[in-house]
Amino acid sequence: MAGKSSWLESGLVILGTAGPTGLTIDKLVASTGLSTGSFYHHFSGMSGYKTALLAYFEELHTTRYIREVEAADIDARGRLDLLMELVLADDEPANVEVAIRAWALDDPIAAAAKERVDRSRLAFLRKLLAECGYDEADTEQIAQILYLLVLGSGNMLPGVTPEQLRVLCRRVLL
Repeated sequence: MAGKSSWLESGLVILGTAGPTGLTIDKLVASTGLSTGSFYHHFSGMSGYKTALLAYFEELHTTRYIREVEAADIDARGRLDLLMELVLADDEPANVEVAIRAWALDDPIAAAAKERVDRSRLAFLRKLLAECGYDEADTEQIAQILYLLVLGSGNMLPGVTPEQLRVLCRRVLL
């Protein structure tokens, strides 16, 4: 299983630095140090690899956060703060987010995965905000503002640091 994880982890790094066109078997082989045979052992070609990579991205950058926050034995505001801390732990995922959104412009499978991720994230944010006592209209608007704030920050040059994003998110949540 370490081989499959290596392929997927390397794919996210390549995607974040070189974009979707950078995802080639040659670059993956060079990055992982594994063989082409190993690649085909784990994936049914690039199409199968890209589908697995999108699922891995969703697990790592969405499902895992939701699972960790839901399992936390803390109040609603604490869970919202925990989600913010998990998402803003570092700025590396911002590059991958931008690359996946670019990929989704030209690839229907990537677009479907991104739409699913966006729906899940926004639904979870709305749920946490409602549990914190926000009314329905505020819940919808604040969830969108927070989500757009975090996503948009990934497109800024120079980049917005996680510390700056924490301050901005807390300001929205006043």
